Amino acid sequence: MSNDPLAGFRPVWTGVATAAAGIGLPARRVLHAGPPFRDPTRPSAPVLSSAVLACRYEGWAGNDVEAEAMIAAGEVVLEPAQHHGVVTPLAEVVSASTPLTGIADQGCVQSVVWAPLPSGQGPQMRFGTRDPRILERHAWRDRVLAPALAMALRDPVELLQPARVSLAAGEDLHWSTAAATLAMAAELDGRLARDAAGDEVRAMLAASPLFFLTFWMAVCRAMLRSLAPETPVALLGLAGNGQDVGVLHADRPATWTIVPGAPPVGQRLDPAGTAPVCPMIGDSGVIDLAGFGGQCEAASHAESSRFCTLPGAGIRVGFDVRAIVEKEAAPLVHIGMIGADGRSGLLGRGTYRPPLALFRAAMTEAMARTMPT
Repeated sequence: MSNDPLAGFRPVWTGVATAAAGIGLPARRVLHAGPPFRDPTRPSAPVLSSAVLACRYEGWAGNDVEAEAMIAAGEVVLEPAQHHGVVTPLAEVVSASTPLTGIADQGCVQSVVWAPLPSGQGPQMRFGTRDPRILERHAWRDRVLAPALAMALRDPVELLQPARVSLAAGEDLHWSTAAATLAMAAELDGRLARDAAGDEVRAMLAASPLFFLTFWMAVCRAMLRSLAPETPVALLGLAGNGQDVGVLHADRPATWTIVPGAPPVGQRLDPAGTAPVCPMIGDSGVIDLAGFGGQCEAASHAESSRFCTLPGAGIRVGFDVRAIVEKEAAPLVHIGMIGADGRSGLLGRGTYRPPLALFRAAMTEAMARTMPT
């Protein structure tokens, strides 16, 4: 028998459901990445832009002004997605009609982690802008993509094999998931209908190298949850909301340790661009916390303490938080850089290293809860 706590971990994509159906999300509730906002009526600008588009898409508001007024008055409530078992990238928000992908460990299909269904290349809500073409893209996602994929998922789709292909191709499963996406597309090809909708989905998959990203976010969340009993101080997430950054405690899945956020640094798409970069935003830091993304860089391997392996891949995953503190080596996060103004959108890709104070505080808080009284 293997001593590896992940030896039986087999994540599968089980289905597609709206947030209303999948997690019971009510109307006028919007889920965002990262910890709670200090004031949910005044979110970071990229999340505000995405929430405004969600209000319009759901039909709660007729224009941006009405949507902003509803958010400012608390008539539309913003909450952390991870409190609902959802992980969402960058500034993307989830509302009642958002189609979600359900990811579960094959041995425990009752416990599902959810992520927004990606819709391919082009304007995207995750970049935190007011681009009205995003609404058109969402209409295609809901009318064509989600039904086509739901029909293709009569049997679950195994997700470790695309990850193995990606790692073998030298990808980090955060900045780069092209090989994983191609492997997933090959699996879906025979499942999709041979009709116009199926062909549209095939074309989208062929042109969308990051399609696999949100699936892998959910897998990493499920992976960390599986590891929780094995770790002295277990964390489920490392995420930012564009104002603060925090880590989420496994023993109390709505408890965060939070510090002020800082922008990632990296190469801009436009080297001459001057738009300010938003502080770290998104739930995708869960990938790096699980041992991928920034941890795939050679320098990071020397800094981290791994303690189990990804089945069939020989890749060690996960962090011992005590080692982060003792070795003073916080994990490196690969993350997109988006405009802090909520208008400029994607500026490039960068890296972010959370302050050690965040992990010291997390360990102190967790250990205090386990001390005998």
